[in-house]
Amino acid sequence: MREKEKVVATGLVLLMLILLFGFIVHVSQSFAGSFWGGVLGVSGSLLMFVPLLYMAVKRIKWLKTRVTKRVSMKTLLAWHIYAGIVGPILVVLHSGHKFESALGISLMTLTMIVVLSGFVGRYLMAQFSTEIREKKAMLASLQAAYSRARTDLAQNPAQASLVRSFSGIASRLIGRFLLADETATASQTTPSMLLRITDSIADVEYAIAMHEKFKLWFRKWLKLHIVLSFVLYGLLLLHVWAGIHFGLRWFDSWTPTTLNRGPVIMTSPEKAEEFSTYFGRAFQEYWRPRTRVNGIETTVFDYSAMAAAAKRPTSNFSRAVVALRQTDPFRFKTANDAKAFWLNVYNFGAMRIAADNYPINSITDRKVSLISNPWGLNAIDVGGRGYSLREVEKNVLLPKFEDPRIVFAVSCAAVSCPDRSDKIFSGKDLDAQLDAMVRSLFTNPDKGLRLDRANKTLTLSWIIKADRKLFGNGEKEGILQFVERYAPDDVVDWLRQNQNDVKLEYFKHDWTLNDSAQAD
Repeated sequence: MREKEKVVATGLVLLMLILLFGFIVHVSQSFAGSFWGGVLGVSGSLLMFVPLLYMAVKRIKWLKTRVTKRVSMKTLLAWHIYAGIVGPILVVLHSGHKFESALGISLMTLTMIVVLSGFVGRYLMAQFSTEIREKKAMLASLQAAYSRARTDLAQNPAQASLVRSFSGIASRLIGRFLLADETATASQTTPSMLLRITDSIADVEYAIAMHEKFKLWFRKWLKLHIVLSFVLYGLLLLHVWAGIHFGLRWFDSWTPTTLNRGPVIMTSPEKAEEFSTYFGRAFQEYWRPRTRVNGIETTVFDYSAMAAAAKRPTSNFSRAVVALRQTDPFRFKTANDAKAFWLNVYNFGAMRIAADNYPINSITDRKVSLISNPWGLNAIDVGGRGYSLREVEKNVLLPKFEDPRIVFAVSCAAVSCPDRSDKIFSGKDLDAQLDAMVRSLFTNPDKGLRLDRANKTLTLSWIIKADRKLFGNGEKEGILQFVERYAPDDVVDWLRQNQNDVKLEYFKHDWTLNDSAQAD
């Protein structure tokens, strides 16, 4: 590795680490799925496969014979190094620092490990080899000096006997001070000189032995680097497959107004009302009052009946699907009409995932998604364009309306989600509906709010923890201010008196499907 290459590679690795830790100050929920995010992701992925060429050429003789006629191993190594660092840099940029799914986090973590292990391993291996060569040359010089000194002292028995007196470890240290050289001439070898030479030989031999051990360890480390590289390629291929399987979301636009992937469909704003009518009827048809599931009081749905209805083209559920496909989702009279529509779209999408895969115990079941990420599925067709639940929440609802109540209103189809009334959202009554939903959640001590006055502990819904930055940037003060707007009066009074001392904790989220069949 040339010095220039080493400097450039070091700079690129530092840049990669700086970009990686940029998540502390920056997170983009939509960039990875945008056009340029997709370009960066595809480019980075392709570059990450370039190092395979060097590995293959180096280990396959017939391939090496053919390839090196055109490209030198030195050039291939440079490609290996630079592509192996630039690729991950592009991948970090592609992620937009949105590290959410288990697959994405595993892929990013393993990428960093592979890059750092390869870089550090190669640099230290070269450094160890250089150090060993230099120290072996030094050892040879010291051994020659030792032979000359020993020959000189052999001619002077009195001086030689002094050396024998200081042959132990502790006595040698003392001998350096007691055996003086003042009477020696420039050509004479003194006992203290011999002791210093032997000590230097011992130090150099120890250094060589340690460098050899480190070199051996790092050979094993590089083998691990190769193994981890192939695991990384496996995860990378799985990530690519997931992107294609879930609708090529890499090449979605930043906004939901362009790049329709489905066939051209004539849409109209009137179909939004038709969708609300059919979905509202289906919602009331399958909604059930509060019951207990896993000891948690919650409203539930009859997903078994819903799944059967989804297979009948004349059912309210199926008609809602058709109406939504023909809806123009960008023509509404008021912001609340638009917000209510997209909230209903999200909730209908979650219910459809559960109905299409029923029977399931949870929306996160492997049956729903291989990587347990139902929020990335193209769950619903709106105006001829497929949307995932994450897109509806992160790309439409939150950035457009900036209302923290949204995270309570979008259903995760789970027991720990806020309870639902038997009506879907409407633009006319939306604010009252959202306020009532949050207030209802904060009266539920099983999943919404529990106050332990004795221990001064306030336990809140996991939803607040998951989206804490929406509540006063995640600080305790901001969270408490939101809670005080909706909590019961006695809780609010206590919090205002004990705000500085109260500790925040969060319920464990129960992902069990809010299904009437799951009732205790």
